[in-house]
Amino acid sequence: MSYAHYASITPAAARQKILAGIRAECAKQGIDDDTRRAMMRRIAGVGSSKDLTLKVAKQILWHLQQSSDAAPDKRKSRAEVPSGTPEEWKFVFSQPKEKQPLLKKIFRLAETIGGLQTPPVPVIPKAWVEGIVRQMRGIPAGGAAVPLELVSGAELATLVQAMAVYIARQKKR
Repeated sequence: MSYAHYASITPAAARQKILAGIRAECAKQGIDDDTRRAMMRRIAGVGSSKDLTLKVAKQILWHLQQSSDAAPDKRKSRAEVPSGTPEEWKFVFSQPKEKQPLLKKIFRLAETIGGLQTPPVPVIPKAWVEGIVRQMRGIPAGGAAVPLELVSGAELATLVQAMAVYIARQKKR
């Protein structure tokens, strides 16, 4: 056998490697299956990796890697924007239209919770809310942060309920 035989890879094998890369990148970023499928619907118009072509699978992997590579930059920009301020929540308006109503509700609840703090603050930090998501997913303390930008719509709805319960309990005190 020649070296060319070993160097050639079939499109199907390349596609499988890309799909494995997508799964690995999602695991690295803490993206669950529902969120991954929603992202594939948004980018490629398909809800299953079985329906992805090699070209589109590469685009999705690139998208994931860009968002992963951008994470340190996002942390830098978070440092520039004071934590616990309304400016920290401007990301809501860059999210998909179907997620914006829930994210806006979460922001309003974060304002309410901020007002219940001693001393009151304008809004609780986004990291506080992301900590709730981490707990909902069962990720131990100190585990990977779960950016709200990557949380599925169903998890956002559950988060709204959890924050409402927290507010009700705090007001009873």
